[in-house]
Formats: sequence, structure tokens, C-alpha cells
Amino acid sequence: MKFKSKIIFFIILALAVILPLLAQEKKGENVDIEFIFDQKIPMRDGVKLASYVWKPANLEKPLPAIFSFSPYTIETHYKEGPFMVQNGYIYLLVDVRGRGNSEGEFWPWENDGRDGYDIVEWIAKQPWCDGQVGMIGGSYRGTVQWLTLKNMPPSLKAIIPTASAYPGIDFPGMGNIPYSYLTQWLGFVSGNTHNMQYFADTQYWIDKFYKRYSEHIPFSKLAESVASNPRVFKRWISHPHFDEYWKSFTPTPEEFSQFNIPILSITGYFDGDQPGALQYYKEHMRYGNEEGKQKHYLVIGPWNHGGTRMNKEELGGIKFGPKAVVYPDMIQIYVQWFDWLFKGKEKPEFLKKRVAYYVMNRDKWKYTDDWEDVSDATETLYLSSRDGKANDVFHSGSFVKSPPNKQQKPDVFEYDPLKLVPKREASDLFASESFLDQKPAFEKNILIYHSAPLKKDLEIAGYVKLKAYIELNVPDTDFLVSLYEITEEGKSINLGSGVMRARYRNSLSKPELIKPGEINLYDIGLSLYFVRKLDKGSRLRLIVTCLNSPDFQKNYNSGGIVAEETDKDARKAVITLYHDKIYPSVLELPVSKISDSPKKRFKN
Repeated sequence: MKFKSKIIFFIILALAVILPLLAQEKKGENVDIEFIFDQKIPMRDGVKLASYVWKPANLEKPLPAIFSFSPYTIETHYKEGPFMVQNGYIYLLVDVRGRGNSEGEFWPWENDGRDGYDIVEWIAKQPWCDGQVGMIGGSYRGTVQWLTLKNMPPSLKAIIPTASAYPGIDFPGMGNIPYSYLTQWLGFVSGNTHNMQYFADTQYWIDKFYKRYSEHIPFSKLAESVASNPRVFKRWISHPHFDEYWKSFTPTPEEFSQFNIPILSITGYFDGDQPGALQYYKEHMRYGNEEGKQKHYLVIGPWNHGGTRMNKEELGGIKFGPKAVVYPDMIQIYVQWFDWLFKGKEKPEFLKKRVAYYVMNRDKWKYTDDWEDVSDATETLYLSSRDGKANDVFHSGSFVKSPPNKQQKPDVFEYDPLKLVPKREASDLFASESFLDQKPAFEKNILIYHSAPLKKDLEIAGYVKLKAYIELNVPDTDFLVSLYEITEEGKSINLGSGVMRARYRNSLSKPELIKPGEINLYDIGLSLYFVRKLDKGSRLRLIVTCLNSPDFQKNYNSGGIVAEETDKDARKAVITLYHDKIYPSVLELPVSKISDSPKKRFKN
């Protein structure tokens, strides 16, 4: 999805949080439900967390218990409880520390792992629980499942982390570039109340973000200017790269090696937290023991953040087809998962193998037991241009199949951080969430490359990467790379975008400023994994530019502390991209097994 529309992911995230669950199918007889309001659960340090318990009024025997651990209060979860009880489970919602009716102070993620352990063990000891405890929830509620598992409570028997943020990797920013949205989210979860009117005032946030951007106010002042939560905001921006603070919130390799409970990970191709959800999965596949890995299932569909819980056939102007909807409400598969694990029933039919992934533009699900089998080859396309002309859609660079055998003039563009993009309005926000761009507005501060038309259908499956040799005249800047499919009819379909702050080109944990005039290799991947069939006759369009948006922290290219930079620090960047025999820049496409021989995919 376009990075200028990145905030859309998180607006939809919010709607997924606040909208009530859809009417849900019940099975069996109607059960008389007992609801316990504000049941306090003691933590090891004496703080008491508020929980809300749904259970059968006439409980004949102890049942498995499922809970969500959430900062979003009871208003957003109420209907989950009755549904789970009707299907034979105890259900609890627990307010995280400092939110809702829970005691203590809310510091996102900092106490959730230990508190999660204490909650699990408290639940397992209740007379209405049979000792089996599971967890469900998406976004923050998915992250806390990993935090709880990191602490390895003995009674936690299975989890379903959905659209799980990975702190420091995909939130509160991407590639160590913070989102402006992080202040909007912090405002939503400030204090004990719901704060929905404040959070959902879209025009307010657009105005405030644009004011900071257009008036070149330091990013460090953003929380104060929007009356958000400066306490947490200041702590977060004091850790600008992926250091030990962020790493403390996620499992270590040793901890991954000890995980043995069943895990069902769910994410989507347009889920803003997909990078986090897949990071957990990939690290477990890398460090986990064989038994634990065999119990980890992954489902990835054509969904945005909210769609990972409420599947839909259409998104952003693209209709995927009826098979895109596994269930209108994924709580159905949650019940099937726990019935299989806790009650000895059949495994959910949908989970044919350990990885289920949807192929866009084919309306088809495919299955494999090995994540590495999703693609079988890499299609390498070399960037090229005629006389260094690649700055215009009608006079663009190109992709060629063979490495360059001679020197070529490099492509050049300039980025002036004082040049502003136009302001959006709230009325345009949702209209802009489209993957179909009929008439993209190109400027000269970009590079554009087109492939030849596809000779046959092509299935891209995985992470697309640009590996480019670039020279800068400044010590730092932020790159933005976007890839499109251009159909034979001329429609432009956004396949994804990726960002990179130049100082983090080698490591998100260790910044290294650029030596002006030095040529460096930048491995810039699209941030979102996807599987899509491109039709015969389509072309690929790659756009390389610099990130310049009110939705992100602005890099003024000085090489200083970016959060403190203003227009006084601004330096115009000259970006020179090489693609010659010595410095061959390439686009790497992961290709699915159904495709033809790589040599026959593109016309000459």
C-alpha cells in the first residue's frame, strides 16, 4: 500500500478495535450466561488488574478458559464473551495495567509479559477452569500473547496471535522511521477511559500532523502539540533505533527454542502489522525446536489490519473473490482451533497444512508445511536507462534480463526536504485507500523504471527487494520505494512500498552515517509480503524517491538527531543511482512454483 496512505492502515485498525463484533453463529442450545464485572486479579507486585468473566450460569464441570489481554476496555470486546460461552468455553477480558478498571500505570508492553503470566496461572486455579488456558486477540492483543509466552506460564496451552505488532520493528514506526500516528494511538490509550471521540476526530489529526510537517516543528514536540501522551512518547523517541529497550519486549532465540505450545498466527497482505506478525513466525522457524515448529500454523490472506478478524472480499478498489472470506468473523476458526486442542475434536478443515496462503488474482488458497516452499526461484531484473534519463513516466528507465556489460550513465534526482506535499482532507482519506491509480501524479524528484510486458502470467510470492548502488551528497536521507503492476488496460495496481533510513542500511540496531560521495549498496525490501498472479501483458513499474510525508517523522538530511531537526538543519540531497557493469542495481522478484521457466516470463 502507498506510504502516503499508510495512516489508513491504522485508521482501519482503530475501526477494528471499536466496532462491535458481527452477529455470530451459535451452536448447540442457548446457554444461560453469568457475567462477572470487574473481577480483580492480583499481580505479583500487589497491583490488581480488572477482568470481566463470562461463564455458564449453571456450570456442570470446569471448562477451558480463553482470555484477551487488552488496553481497549470492555466496550470493544463485550460480544466475544457470550459467543465463547455458547461454544463451551469460559471467556475473560482483562484490562492491561493502567487501562480500564485496572490499577497501576500504563507503559505499553513493559509489564504485560509478567502480568500475562500471573493472569494465566490465576485463571488456571479457578474452580470453573479445567486448567487449560488459551489466548486470542489482534494487534496489541496479539503482541501481548507473545510477551506472555515469552514468560512461559505452565498453564498456557495455546495462543492465536493475530496481526501482532513487533515493538521497534513495525510500531511505533517502520525501519526506525516513526509514524505520526503513534501520537494518535497514544492518545487513544491515555488514562483509563476509551477516548474514542478524541481518537476518531480524523480532521483534527490531519491538521495537527500537517501543521508540524509544514511549519517544520521538531518531531519531538508532536505529542505536546496534539495533547497526546508525552510521557510514553518521550520514552519511545529516546530509543531511535532497535536497541535493548525494544528487544526486551520480544522473545530471545533461546526462548523461541523452548516454545512447545500450539500457535496459530494470522496476518494479511495489507496488514500494517504484517512485518511484526511474520517476524515472530520467521524467528520461531529459525530458532524453535522441531516439536514447537510443527505446532505453529500460519494463515495469511488478502486482508488489511481489521480484515484479519473480519474477512472481506474487497479492499481498496480490488475485488478478491469469495474465497478471500474464510469466515466473516474469524472467531469461528478460533473455536475450531481450541475444540481440536482442548476437546479432542477434528482439526479445522481450513488448516490443511501448517501454512495457508491466498493467491491474489486467482481467488485460490494454497497450502504447504514449509514456509520456504511458497516460492521456488528468484527473477532478477537489472535496472537500466538511456543516457541517465529515468525521471519521467514517459521517459523512464527500464528493466533488462542480462547484467550490464558496459558503463552506463547513472540516474539522478534531488530531494529538498523544504518542499511540501499538499495537505489532505478527512473527506479524502478513505477515498485515497485504493490500489488502483488511474492517473498517478509524477514529479521530477523520482526515478521510474518499467519492465517489458509479461510474456505469460507470473506469480510473485514473497518479499520483493531492490538492491541498488547509490551515492549521496549528504550524511543521511530516507528512501521510499514503490512497486506497481500496470495492466494491459492501463490500470495501476500498487503492489507495495518499502522505506529505509540511509544510516540504518546495514543494521536497525547500529546507525552508520553516510560518507558523502561514497557509493553504497542499499537492500530495500517492500515492507509487506504478498502472493499475487500478474496477468500476461502486464508490466512492472518501480518508483524510487525520498520519503516526504506528514504521516512520518521528517529526515532533513543533516545526519543529526532526526527527532530534533527543523528547517534550519535542512540539506538538499542529490541521489545518484548506478546501474553499470561495476555497480549493477537489480530488482529481485520471488517467483512461485506455478510460474513458467524464468527465462520465458518477460518479452524481449
